[in-house]
Amino acid sequence: MSKSLKMSKYLIILSIALLILDCSCQRSSSQKSSRVLPAPPPYFSEGRDEEQGKVMPVKNIKNEKIKIAFLAMETNPWWTPVKAGVMEAKAILKDYNTEVDWIVAGDRHTADVFGVAIEAVIAQKYDGIATLAGDEGMIPFIQKAAEANIAVATYNSETNKESARVFFVGADNYQQGRACGEKMAQLIGGKGKVAIITGFFAVEAHELRRTGFKDVIAEKYTDIKIIGEVENIDLADVAYTQATDFMSSFPDLSGIYITASGQFGAANAVKDYGKKGSVKVVCHDFLPETMGLVKEGVIQGTIDQSTILQGRDPVIRLYNYIVGGIVPPFGKLLLDTPMATPENIDQYWSDTLK
Repeated sequence: MSKSLKMSKYLIILSIALLILDCSCQRSSSQKSSRVLPAPPPYFSEGRDEEQGKVMPVKNIKNEKIKIAFLAMETNPWWTPVKAGVMEAKAILKDYNTEVDWIVAGDRHTADVFGVAIEAVIAQKYDGIATLAGDEGMIPFIQKAAEANIAVATYNSETNKESARVFFVGADNYQQGRACGEKMAQLIGGKGKVAIITGFFAVEAHELRRTGFKDVIAEKYTDIKIIGEVENIDLADVAYTQATDFMSSFPDLSGIYITASGQFGAANAVKDYGKKGSVKVVCHDFLPETMGLVKEGVIQGTIDQSTILQGRDPVIRLYNYIVGGIVPPFGKLLLDTPMATPENIDQYWSDTLK
């Protein structure tokens, strides 16, 4: 066979392959554009997610190829269980002709990062998107996805103003903040000086926790004074320095509340400063880094937000919504949020979970 004939044969095969790929992409795009998605539940409706951790996929009767993007970060240990949840959902949906992609959007919760990621995912013709909605700047990006017939779910962080998202999976952040305020007041006997370290002032979830904490203190514990509030951009080393500065500036400091990540940085500062037990630490999340410090008695209370389920459940619920038209019972599906203390930690954590 001559070289020219071989080349011609190769070009024909390549052309056919590209044609098949193009047809497949067009068919997938056509399926999505012609798909009629049901109306979502009312945006502000909320309730406990009775199927949390148990929701399973419905049958993909038409055997549609479904693509779901999970937009995330990997800036601190909180993301490790989230990713584990997404990978669990990915493994479950593998047999349902569904592709699930973990996509690192960037290093901040804000719309200038996650909005750009949504635009990229829209261009790649995904069928569903799970994303943080850290601030109101996300609303037009979510709207743009909805106009492209892409179902959007939010997790962890949610905007107070209504968006076109289908549902939210996560904790009631305001009530978590109030619970942490109550715990702090109990620990310090209803009086003393307390500092707050938050992740980002611009992230609504963190603001809801901070506000909830401050509200319960203002309403019920007027002998507690909040002497400072700073943001650590979710970094443990920054929180370590901030906690050290608070203890240095206020030798009679009674407690530190950390609304988001970096909590073990602040707690280790308390430990290293020789204030274990005298400066009470209240924070969020069941992570190896925090739970070890609870066992040591450095952290007196940490409230969970069912982190792994914030990865697992939005993905499977998105699939069910897209393929089966299954509408969640509420716009906001609230996960359980127990609080671990040195007294009850064995109920929630063991060395085998590290």
